[in-house]
Amino acid sequence: MRNALTLLIALAAVTFVVLAGCKDQGNEAGSGGVTEDSVKLGLFVSTTGAIADFGLATKNGADIAVSEINAAGGINGKQVELVFYDIASKPEEAKSAATKLATQDKVLVGMGAVASSLSLTAAPTFQTNGVPMVSPSSTFPPVTEKGDLIFRICFTDEFAGAALAQFAFEDLGKRKAAIIMNQDDPYSTGLANYFKARFEQLGGKVETTEKFANNTSDFNTQVDNVKSATPDIVFAPVYYNDITLIGQQLRGKGVTVPILGSDGWESPTLLKNAAKDLEGCYFGNHYSQNDPDEMVQGFIKTYADKHGDKPSSLAALGYDVVYFVKNAVDKAGTFDRAKVAGAMRNTKDLKGVTGTYTIDNKRNASKPITMLKITGGKVEMVRQIMPEEVK
Repeated sequence: MRNALTLLIALAAVTFVVLAGCKDQGNEAGSGGVTEDSVKLGLFVSTTGAIADFGLATKNGADIAVSEINAAGGINGKQVELVFYDIASKPEEAKSAATKLATQDKVLVGMGAVASSLSLTAAPTFQTNGVPMVSPSSTFPPVTEKGDLIFRICFTDEFAGAALAQFAFEDLGKRKAAIIMNQDDPYSTGLANYFKARFEQLGGKVETTEKFANNTSDFNTQVDNVKSATPDIVFAPVYYNDITLIGQQLRGKGVTVPILGSDGWESPTLLKNAAKDLEGCYFGNHYSQNDPDEMVQGFIKTYADKHGDKPSSLAALGYDVVYFVKNAVDKAGTFDRAKVAGAMRNTKDLKGVTGTYTIDNKRNASKPITMLKITGGKVEMVRQIMPEEVK
């Protein structure tokens, strides 16, 4: 009996030592995704489906940042393990990925999504499970309203809409605007509303607001109404596929005034398909490939060497979001999620490829918007509009 008891005690001791040696530090209270050698960060973007181009670019940028960080010794001495899920441009996939990252993979931080609608779907899961989530590029203001662990490193539609209105009124001297927007897209409707409010506050007038539904290809009714309104500028906060058709149909009916757009215009296909119709037009974006800044040009060279072309703003934001997380962990000095989130809230004057930014009290990035002009078949940088310029 005594020998049996001694044997049981010895076995229990061995079991405890083995379990302790195998323990994943991610199971400790407050920490996540941490082992002896690595730390897990989650990335969920769409690399298939309707917005695959955006997600692929974001992942490419994030991969470069992870490679650089690991080559330099990692985060707090641990190598970064990027746990990736393709959410296929679908809300249900975004929710599924959030659940896996938060409860199965137990990542320190979730990074994503690109589209605001997908971030809105994923955010509650991260919030409920105590995992910080950072969107690289969801600009719709309500995204960060889902909880105090939800952040973004891009500007918001509220800022962009106001800045674009100010650019039209003050820089371009326009006084009469027409708006063409997608009534089914919160991104498009939100920008339209913010633009209108600021443009009219400045003293301009929006003569007409023309709406269209998803999957529209015939804009003749909207174009006819815009032409009748005789604006001196048209604001079209839409995606690149829509502005290609809208620009062609506006020009086809003799509307020659400048068209002003937003970051949704950015695409490798824009100049290929619409350079002639959009000559002399402007759009606001997260960065410019023509920015002479050493950090910007260094990233562009690294990306081009690896992928054979220059990075879009989505790639730049994907790169910046990983460094945002690293900066927060460095500042916190720990992998405790609550303390990392606290360091994120206190981020000030962090320089990225997409500009220097501070996280405000709504967990949004206060940062510039870069104004670009399409001219001679190329996109040129006009200037940056700083947050303090937009009152």
